[in-house]
Amino acid sequence: MKQKTNYSGKTLYSLILVGVLTMGLSLASKAQMSYGIKFGAGAACQSDLLELANNCDVRFSPTIGFVGKYQITEGFALKSGLEYQQKGRSFTEEDMDVTNKLQYLSLPVKAEFSAGEKAGFKKGQRLYFAIGPYLSYMLDAEGELDDATFDMKNDTKDFDAGLGLELGMEFPVFNQKALQVGLNYDMGLVEVYKSEADLHNKMASVSLGLLF
Repeated sequence: MKQKTNYSGKTLYSLILVGVLTMGLSLASKAQMSYGIKFGAGAACQSDLLELANNCDVRFSPTIGFVGKYQITEGFALKSGLEYQQKGRSFTEEDMDVTNKLQYLSLPVKAEFSAGEKAGFKKGQRLYFAIGPYLSYMLDAEGELDDATFDMKNDTKDFDAGLGLELGMEFPVFNQKALQVGLNYDMGLVEVYKSEADLHNKMASVSLGLLF
């Protein structure tokens, strides 16, 4: 009886393994990979953890980079890429204007959920929402006090990490290509400065991406 029970258990495990592999191969066969470029511009500030913003003045923050999207099913995809981003803050202290400009190379990884015809779109448009973590490496840090500039790399941490959100629309263009227009928000979870506590990067932006 034991031999029969063991054999049945091994058979069950084998069937489960075959089922998982079959499902994985089926999803992979339906998946499509696309690449593209992404441009954006927005406003950045620094504030306490989980706070959207504070009373500091925002600063203009351009972004540019490459993006890749792995479409697993019709309504689900994984997207990542490399982006150059400027973050920081502007504020006034003792009647002096201060600007901190921090430059990062960022690696986001997001899960994208989308809907096309089910959301009422008939011409290939898709509404999408993406969420996921990001990791950024500090390229440069520069401060400006009135008209004088100074280096800030010794007072800033080399890495930043946080959560990124994106809501947008995708439009089919130029035959087999897609144009994505999105609203983005990054919330940093790592303190930016070594000498000043409870300041985290925040950035809201509008982006335009072309996928091939």
